[in-house]
Amino acid sequence: MPWTPEDRTIINAKIQSADLLATLAKIESTWKKIDRVHPFEAKFYDEAIEEAYSEFSAMIKIIGFLAFLAISIASMGLFGMVVFTTETRLKEIGIRKVMGASSGSLVFLLSRGFLMLLSISALIALQITYVFFESVVLRKFPYHTPVQIAELLVGLLAVLLIAFLMIGSQTLKAARSNPVEVLKSV
Repeated sequence: MPWTPEDRTIINAKIQSADLLATLAKIESTWKKIDRVHPFEAKFYDEAIEEAYSEFSAMIKIIGFLAFLAISIASMGLFGMVVFTTETRLKEIGIRKVMGASSGSLVFLLSRGFLMLLSISALIALQITYVFFESVVLRKFPYHTPVQIAELLVGLLAVLLIAFLMIGSQTLKAARSNPVEVLKSV
């Protein structure tokens, strides 16, 4: 920035040195030659920016932890629902296997309802997340970049991957079960 002798309070300098300590010592000695009254105080912009956004960083960590907690609880609930559904429909699966149904069609039959519910919840969650971040979290920052669809889709894909693994593992286990073992208690 332009510097005039009348305005000696702040000087912004871009340092292109690998040895910052030696450069700061040179700047301090030069400052003492120019102004012997005021002490030399140096701050780096990256430290000032980090200090300014420390509250935001803490808020993001808290939101991340709460999101992880919510996803974990929801995943356990989904897992319980999938196990319950497959266990209650084991006889139906056994009869369908005896009648010639393939494992793929049985997996699709068992997971169709869960996939529909996941799709509806994903549509609702994406919209709520977008509105929450745009109107609550990022509202404080006048020069923020808008939330990108790709960022939302990465989170959605992570949640869907967890759900598909849970649903797929249990429905595939039920579809591969021996129908004789299931139907002998009828």
